[in-house]
Amino acid sequence: MAVADEGSRHVAESGFVERVRHLADAANPAFAAGSFLVPLAFLAASLALASTELLFYTHVAAGAVWFGFALIFPAIIGPTLGGLDEEASAAVNRTLIPKAVFFLVGFSLTTVLSGTVLLTPDLGLGYGFGGMWSGLALGLGWGLFAFGLAVPHRLQLSAYYETLSPDPDASRLESIEKKNLVVGLFEAAVMLALIVLMTGFRLGV
Repeated sequence: MAVADEGSRHVAESGFVERVRHLADAANPAFAAGSFLVPLAFLAASLALASTELLFYTHVAAGAVWFGFALIFPAIIGPTLGGLDEEASAAVNRTLIPKAVFFLVGFSLTTVLSGTVLLTPDLGLGYGFGGMWSGLALGLGWGLFAFGLAVPHRLQLSAYYETLSPDPDASRLESIEKKNLVVGLFEAAVMLALIVLMTGFRLGV
């Protein structure tokens, strides 16, 4: 037990690269790699084939996965974990969070990259829109991506590292869950604004 506790402390105090390696091992290295390679492969194929249609559907599919999971996590998964006993909740967190982080980063990165190519005519696969509204959509998309890395992912990882500690603090985990709910509501509002913009582009509004 002492060895496990010391290992948990080492993970929480280690540098960025070591933490990523630890998370990849916890998530399963194949899953972690696939979370990036699979969606980005469709983006690469769109560019290689110069296919605006494939790029558009890659963007929409990746965005749907990102938006859907980003909303489900605080709305359903978080409260469900909160209803479990401490040991069960910690066990699920240790298994779920590493996978969720790689999965969401891979699909969110694909979404913003494909959206950037679609709305940047100089890149050769422009979707036919320019000006203030497309710039706003890109800004919101990249802002949401950066926000995801800086806030919800950090909250999830804080919960993960807390479950690795020798004596997890139930009150801290509950506080993180409440923050996740507030963050999820904010993300939902921004995501809905992006969907409105995208719908307007599609309908030519």
